[in-house]
Amino acid sequence: MTNRLEVNLVRFVHLLRLMGLRIGISEVIDALQALQEVDLAEREAVRTALQAALVKRPAEQAVFAQAFARFFASPEARAALEQEYAEKVAQQQEMLAQAAEDLQFHGAPLALSDEEKFIYASIPPSAQQRMREYIQRTAEGKRVESNFRPVLESMLRGSLAFWRKSLRTELDQLLIPLTDDEELNALLSSMEEQPEAAADALLTEDMRNIAEKDLPQARALLQKLARQLVTKIERRYRQGQRRQQLDVRKTIRHNMRYGGSLFKLRYRSHRQQKPQLLLLCDVSGSMARYASFVLQFIYSMHSVVSSIEGFVFAEDLERVTDYFQYGGDFAETMVEIMNRSQEWGRGTELATALQSLRTKYPHLLTGQTYLLIVSDTKTMKVTQAVQELAEIKRMVKDVVWLNTLPAAEWQDHSSVKAFQELVRMYPCNTLLDLEQVMRQKIIT
Repeated sequence: MTNRLEVNLVRFVHLLRLMGLRIGISEVIDALQALQEVDLAEREAVRTALQAALVKRPAEQAVFAQAFARFFASPEARAALEQEYAEKVAQQQEMLAQAAEDLQFHGAPLALSDEEKFIYASIPPSAQQRMREYIQRTAEGKRVESNFRPVLESMLRGSLAFWRKSLRTELDQLLIPLTDDEELNALLSSMEEQPEAAADALLTEDMRNIAEKDLPQARALLQKLARQLVTKIERRYRQGQRRQQLDVRKTIRHNMRYGGSLFKLRYRSHRQQKPQLLLLCDVSGSMARYASFVLQFIYSMHSVVSSIEGFVFAEDLERVTDYFQYGGDFAETMVEIMNRSQEWGRGTELATALQSLRTKYPHLLTGQTYLLIVSDTKTMKVTQAVQELAEIKRMVKDVVWLNTLPAAEWQDHSSVKAFQELVRMYPCNTLLDLEQVMRQKIIT
């Protein structure tokens, strides 16, 4: 009985992990101990015990409830789910077979993965038709031989990658889960996406990978995080202003007219010092998406900082402060910046950008300024960039680097170590990372 309980618990936890819940060994041990304290014949008691041990955030409750209902369903319900899954697998195999038949060059199938074929099968019929016509025109071209096949395959992969990004959510729902456990595959295939769980997933999704269709929701979520943080900070400022400390010297001096009796108390004035932010965002290549999110978040916090100066850089520096009018539409502002920018999407020369900042805008580099750099550290002339950064660090209050590389990849890049030895550096490749680093490390 005990072995069966442990096996089922491990499989249930595996299902929850596949659905996005972060569950460690300690939580599994807690869950096992909790189950030993309840009557396993009482379904609600088992559900409550497992939820208390395994669910850490409110957004995970709906996911847990759905997983529990599926995993601990009756044998008849499980059999129905497995039958539905088998039908989905058969349907997907038909789609792959049709895609393989469509995507041929000189009578032989193109070397595309099953996922790429599935993407082709999922895109609109008009887009499929254009791909087939392109393959046919290529095959009928003059002096087009079989050695042109790799070029054609590469071009098709690029087009399919675009569709993969555009249809990401729909494809994730259609793709059959692939694990070594067919029963878990059937359960995963039957799961419905929960709105709160979807929002929670956006929080921990790499900003670069957020699908185009999810951008409005991601920006709304980021705006909500900024408002919540601003509210907390403003409340703290108000509380700080109410907390007054007695000024003994002023009190005695003021009450000398009363013969030393302390009729009126005098307090020290305590002024909350709001930080001055100077934002330097890398907009080279794939960094542009990160810069857009960070700019939105920082400028949404204008009421709790003394001032914000915004710059973007790639091969050199551009000031973007004047584009941001508080209350304006952020998406329109970013479109205007990208259309007018001479740096957006170019290569990275951080050393040149820092030199321009130091020589052209020295009045912004003061002892009250926090310099925030948003970049993956991948730049040419790392040594010169470190030297320029060291010069600027001496001029400002502090330098904080928001690194868009996942922390697990830092060890693979020597540039990370070079800059990390000089300034404070924190991972910032998700919306949650951005909110936490601003709340815990900068706006304190």
